[in-house]
Amino acid sequence: MKKKNIFNILAGLLLLSVVSCKSKLEDLYLDPDGFTDPTIEGFYTNLQQQLGIFRYSYGEMFHNFNTLNPILGSGGFQNDGAPSSFSWVHDPYSDAFGKLRSYAAMQQLYNTLPEQDKKDYEIFMWTGGAVKEYIYHQLTDICGDVPYFKAMQGAELNFTPPFDKQSDIYPAMLASLKEISTNLKGYTLNSSFIQQQFPRNDIYFGGDITKWRVFINSLRMRLALRLTNVSPALAKSTIQEVLADDVYAKDRATSITLVDKQQDRAMELLIFRSLSERMTARLFVPANMLNLMRKPGFADDPRIPVLFQPDKDGNYTAMPTEAPDVTAISGQITTSNLAATFPSFYNRTTFERNFGMPYQIITSSEIHLLKAEAKLRWADLTITAADEYRAAIKESIDIYYEINALNQDQNYTGFIPASKATKPSDAVINTFLDQKVAEFNTAAGNEKIGLIYDQRYIHYNMLKPYELWADTRRLMKELGARVRKAPSNIRMMERTVYPTSEELNNPANFQAVKAANNYTTPVWWTGR
Repeated sequence: MKKKNIFNILAGLLLLSVVSCKSKLEDLYLDPDGFTDPTIEGFYTNLQQQLGIFRYSYGEMFHNFNTLNPILGSGGFQNDGAPSSFSWVHDPYSDAFGKLRSYAAMQQLYNTLPEQDKKDYEIFMWTGGAVKEYIYHQLTDICGDVPYFKAMQGAELNFTPPFDKQSDIYPAMLASLKEISTNLKGYTLNSSFIQQQFPRNDIYFGGDITKWRVFINSLRMRLALRLTNVSPALAKSTIQEVLADDVYAKDRATSITLVDKQQDRAMELLIFRSLSERMTARLFVPANMLNLMRKPGFADDPRIPVLFQPDKDGNYTAMPTEAPDVTAISGQITTSNLAATFPSFYNRTTFERNFGMPYQIITSSEIHLLKAEAKLRWADLTITAADEYRAAIKESIDIYYEINALNQDQNYTGFIPASKATKPSDAVINTFLDQKVAEFNTAAGNEKIGLIYDQRYIHYNMLKPYELWADTRRLMKELGARVRKAPSNIRMMERTVYPTSEELNNPANFQAVKAANNYTTPVWWTGR
């Protein structure tokens, strides 16, 4: 007779004990016949189902809009001029380790298998390992030093892992991703039952090994650029390796995106509800972004109609950045009628009501901008920076028009026809691109890197706060205020704090990070 499921009996770290009959935890507490056998396939699919890895979850983004929009200047809000205070209601530290449990359980179970089964399951472990590194890179970017090398060993009664330095974690992540990419090069699934199930269990890419390599190599390039201030040799060599391999997100067709398969639950669980609830407070058009897209002497950026929607007067107007300017228009600010607001909102058809919107995990626009910056730093790379810069902007225009066109819903409250935009002709887009490239080519010194940052700011907008936050912090060493789009009263948050449970439950190891347990100590790779 089956007993109550182990997942209900032993929450959290005890989860790992179900996967190893040899583990110390199981020997102490568990009856191996008392629960349903777990499988690597099940843990693997569960790992991919976790919200907040590739899919923007409601709760996390609800708090991110409140925390990061002001800091990054990626959302216009009613600035009152009071100096900002630091807070982050969401707990990314505990959240990340919660997501990692499924991979840890996979590893524990894998270690008990006979050699032939290990061979068959290697594809699950390699691709699951890539997801693990993706979670870790977000975690360490937010928190700095975190448990990494000896983390998630609860099944072996190791509940107090040491905090590893970010300077050790980053090279380890890059080495792991390189090894996985190498393992997958030329890899084909065999005829075993286990491997033939992989496409069904791989809900991200449906068993497409090439897509996994594109994702992994593109992630390697993203992580490499984090290291420009602290480990430029590793950054350069990583980029050179990926360029030589020639498998990464090169264009719209190879961009890594994900469309949610349960769109009937999208408003309840994903980013759309947080957009809806934050729209009238945080997601007015930000003045600094609109100013970049409407520069004097330049054609309007073609993305304006798909990133934003007109106000009550049919104009694209921004929420001012500084408090006195907000005060000057305070009597005009209105959101009571969502079809006639002032100032303008982010485009609700593109973002808020678009349940089929592909999540931009790593797009070619990001990689083109990365390559353009890499060329500026290492002149011997076989890259033309201006060409990469142009391609980044063009493909950003393409993807946002594609996303806007996906949404056929015109029945939601406050819909306005102008939120459904018609893409300009190639001639109009090319005129704009020619102007942007000319501006880039004539820019001097670090201003080229500043222009690349501006395009990240526009492309990421409010959708990719973690990546924009990372680039802002990294480039502040060289460019300072040039990359600060926030109002003057908003202080830069350099990291978030650890949950109080860490100091209570792991006090000896916590001493290594206690001095940095604040919002103002920069993480290692900023170089500051």
